[in-house]
Amino acid sequence: MAKSKKTKNSSKIEEQISSSANVKSTIKLIIAIAVILLIFYLLTVLILNKKSTNITSNASIQYSKILAGETFNMNEKDYLVFFYDTTSDDSSGYAETVSNYKEKDKHLTIYTVDLNEGLNKKYINEDENPNATKASELRINNATLIHITNGKIVDYITSSFDEYLENTIN
Repeated sequence: MAKSKKTKNSSKIEEQISSSANVKSTIKLIIAIAVILLIFYLLTVLILNKKSTNITSNASIQYSKILAGETFNMNEKDYLVFFYDTTSDDSSGYAETVSNYKEKDKHLTIYTVDLNEGLNKKYINEDENPNATKASELRINNATLIHITNGKIVDYITSSFDEYLENTIN
C-alpha cells in the first residue's frame, strides 16, 4: 500500500509538472505570436506613413485638361477648347500659346485636349466637322481651337491661334 501511495503521489507530481510545462509553453507561444504581430503592425505603419507622405505631396488635380468627349459639357457659358497632340513638334508652341492666353487679365476659360491620348484618338479624322453639336459628331484633323458659347460652336480655328486668342476676351 505504501508503494501505491508513492505511485499516486509521484503521478500527481508528474501531472502537475506536465501541466506546468504545458502552461509555460502556451504562454511562450502567445508571447511569440504577440511579438510577431507587433512587428508586422509597426512595419505596416512605417510603410503606409512613407507612402502617404509621397502621395499627398505629388497629388494635384488638373481642371484645364479635358477629354474630347467633354467638349460640349463644360459648366461655363462661354469657353475655349484647344485640341493638339502633345507629342508633336509644335506642342511646346501650343502650350506657350495657351499659357500666354491664361496670363491675360481678361480671358475666357480655356481647356486643352491631348489628341495623343487613347480616348481622344477616335475624334481624329481627315474630314473635320466645324458644325458639330455634340461630342459624337466632333471631328478634328490637327491642332484646332474651338470657341463654344451656350453649348454650340461659335468659331472653329485651325491656324493663327495666337491672333485669334489676342482678339478673344471675356
